[in-house]
Amino acid sequence: MSTTIESTPRDKAGLELDLHSLMTAIDRSQAMIEFDLEGNILRANTNFLDCVGYRLDEVQGRHHRMFCTPEHASSVEYATFWEKLGKGAFDEGQYKRVGKNGREIWLQATYNPVFDEQGNPFKVVKFATDVTAQRKSNAEYEGKVAAIDRSQGIIEFDLNGRVLNANENFLKVLGYRLDEIQGQHHRMFCEDEYLNSPAYRAFWAKLERGEYDSGEYKRIGKNGRELWISATYNPIFDPDGRPYKVVKFANDVTESRIRQAESAGKVTAIERSQAVIEFDLTGKVLHANRNFLAVFGYDLDEIVGEHHRMFCSEEFVSSLQYRELWEKLGRGEYDANEYKRKRKDGKEIWIQATYNPIFDAQGKPYKIVKFALDVTVAKETSVEDQGKVNAIDRAQAVIEFDMAGNIITANANFLKALGYGLLEIKGKHHRIFCEEEYVRGTEYREFWHGLGQGEFYSGRFMRVSKYGQKIWIQATYSPIFDHDGLPFKVVKFATDITRQVEMEQAIEAKTRAMGESVKALMNAISYVAQSTETATDLARMTREQASSGSQTLVKASDAMGMIAKSAEGIQDIIQVISEIASQTNMLAFNAAIEAARAGEQGRGFAVVADEVRALAHRTQTSTQEIEKMIGDILTGTAQATKAMSESCDQADGTLTIAHEAGAALTLIAKAINEINEMNLMIATASEQQAQVARSVDGNLMSIRDLSIQSATGANQTAAASSELSVLAADMNKLVARFSL
Repeated sequence: MSTTIESTPRDKAGLELDLHSLMTAIDRSQAMIEFDLEGNILRANTNFLDCVGYRLDEVQGRHHRMFCTPEHASSVEYATFWEKLGKGAFDEGQYKRVGKNGREIWLQATYNPVFDEQGNPFKVVKFATDVTAQRKSNAEYEGKVAAIDRSQGIIEFDLNGRVLNANENFLKVLGYRLDEIQGQHHRMFCEDEYLNSPAYRAFWAKLERGEYDSGEYKRIGKNGRELWISATYNPIFDPDGRPYKVVKFANDVTESRIRQAESAGKVTAIERSQAVIEFDLTGKVLHANRNFLAVFGYDLDEIVGEHHRMFCSEEFVSSLQYRELWEKLGRGEYDANEYKRKRKDGKEIWIQATYNPIFDAQGKPYKIVKFALDVTVAKETSVEDQGKVNAIDRAQAVIEFDMAGNIITANANFLKALGYGLLEIKGKHHRIFCEEEYVRGTEYREFWHGLGQGEFYSGRFMRVSKYGQKIWIQATYSPIFDHDGLPFKVVKFATDITRQVEMEQAIEAKTRAMGESVKALMNAISYVAQSTETATDLARMTREQASSGSQTLVKASDAMGMIAKSAEGIQDIIQVISEIASQTNMLAFNAAIEAARAGEQGRGFAVVADEVRALAHRTQTSTQEIEKMIGDILTGTAQATKAMSESCDQADGTLTIAHEAGAALTLIAKAINEINEMNLMIATASEQQAQVARSVDGNLMSIRDLSIQSATGANQTAAASSELSVLAADMNKLVARFSL
């Protein structure tokens, strides 16, 4: 059985009143506009007009597309939209529309077809709310969320700790795929020791209560990889204020954590190896480590609160330099140097230190940390070494080259010796000091190649000054090596020995001239010996002829003539020997002068020169005696010749004279032996002269650089002495031939 409730006129009136009241309420609260089924505007309320910025007369009769962008109005989607509404279909959503003057607005709206009594749609009523501000707020929020999602690792958990979701950044940091962790518990990222601790249980209890947590956490990635994350655990609340999940935002700070650990390790290492002290900006001591206290001999309680000046001399504390140091540090400026300081016991020490301002979060310095090393021993050694270097620099010529041979610098002694200014040679090659022929040679290339290999060179070198003068130097070329053992420059220490070399050359020339004189004397003596031997033979023949009788007197007379001629020849040779002795005397005199110029180094040579001069004098005396004997021979032979021509009866007298001539020749032979002995003494004196020359050379060679003696000059002197020895031996052989 059905029941029909019929509406009374009174009921209809009440329903109409309710509908009117409802429409009035909607009209007051919402934007409302009506369209025909084609989309043309029939009516709009004040709320809608205010929303789009139009008056009613500006929109009435126009099409809905006036509120859309041209692109949307011409799209298939828009045509379908109105086709759907024309068929009576409902539509709702958030719509982007365009107000007056092109202003973009967003509407939360419903498009409602209205039907007639036959159920056919005849118009569309749109109810809308302006959500532009909300849309912008949501867009900003979504942008922020997207930015966080791009920049941070994000993972979501339920309140039990099970993984709900995670973004790509988080998965990348931990090394997992989403399907490998979704539904798994947070404990999969933690160490076993931490999982079993009360701290871990308290951590999740805190999050369940809706409490926030943040910090740096040690976590375990896939395959057991250890990492550190800086994270916040953020409970998310429902509308009733109850937490229902936890969102974690995280950044991988493993590298920075490692750097922090490394920095902490470095600080610890510095703390162990260096003296460290802290000051406030006024210079008062805040703290000091054990190393610092050990270096300065204090206990910590003796220096905390005291001023830095307690470590300095009174003179330095009262200086402008000291005030400027602390003003500089107060401005946040760094200072580093070697500083002279004072221990508790008053002993002076040197420290290599840095004063380092420490800055607060605003970039303002608030304290000074000083790192220091005790370099007292090294400083004293350095001062000593520097003194030695300065002494070398004052005493010797010093020049530095790079490995290519280009000049880096040179001291005043070197510049004075070669006649240059520093700017004239700096950057130029070593070859400017050498002769062109030497520079083009193989020896010069090998010289610099050897230096490039780190080889050391020492010796005598001939160089050319700015003005083309030949300069002799005793020098060492010393490669300097870097920390890797590779040569990076060459330092040359040199002494100008030009005067000594010239003196050696002069002595050598005098010695050579004396040798030539001795050689000439030996040749003359050899000739005298030969002539004497001939005269002796003639005398013997004369005696034989005289004893044979008068028949040989004529031959004896002829022989006496030949003896006279030989005696005259011997007299000429004696004259030559006399001249040679005179020249030897002159050479010895000149040598004495040179020895006097050489001073102490030539004293030994002067003695030898005096002996040579004495021997030359004795040679002259002997030759004068021989000359007198030859004169007697000439007189005797003349008388013998005269006697033989007068009478044969005087044969016995002639024989006697012949015997006298033989005796005279015997005396001549004896005199020649004496000359031989004198020449032997000359040879011995020459050997002594060589020894003196070696002594002079040795004295000259003692002027050398501080590190190496040169062997070159000694070798040359040895060679010269060897030559003199050979000459003396040859002279001895010649003298041995003078036996009658």
